[in-house]
Amino acid sequence: MGHLEYCSNCGSLNSVQFAEGRDRVVCPSCGTIHYENPVPAATVIGQRNGELLLVKRAAPPAVGKWCLPGGFVEQGEMPEQAALRELKEETGLTADSLSFFQFCPFPSGRSGEVMVMVYIADSLDGTPEAGDDASEVQFFPLTALPPIAFRCHMAFIDSYFNQAG
Repeated sequence: MGHLEYCSNCGSLNSVQFAEGRDRVVCPSCGTIHYENPVPAATVIGQRNGELLLVKRAAPPAVGKWCLPGGFVEQGEMPEQAALRELKEETGLTADSLSFFQFCPFPSGRSGEVMVMVYIADSLDGTPEAGDDASEVQFFPLTALPPIAFRCHMAFIDSYFNQAG
């Protein structure tokens, strides 16, 4: 993803300058530094009867591929709240509580760098039903997982189940 071409403060053309120890997008007219920070996203590892919950993507990126349920954190929302919201929106399922597990920086051509945080669902309640940007919801045995769309999601899955034993 390219940098911000014009200053959001004064409208002047930005340039890349060395500032605060690294190359950054800076407005030479007003001095505003335009920080390019990762976009936060949250996802959930959930199981039922020893099988892993996955969704098939209905929207870009990776349409038709399987991944953990999740999405971007909205304004004013904590990552755990986003994970619970996305779980409900994509799968129709709820969880009483989540516990933070790991995070992974992930370069995305659409959103710049994404900081993906994964949470573990203590239990899942409800009947699975695809919604929002998921075309299917399914529980998979760990020995028969489909190819996973995102490397961070596969790393989370591997790490969680290797740690769990």
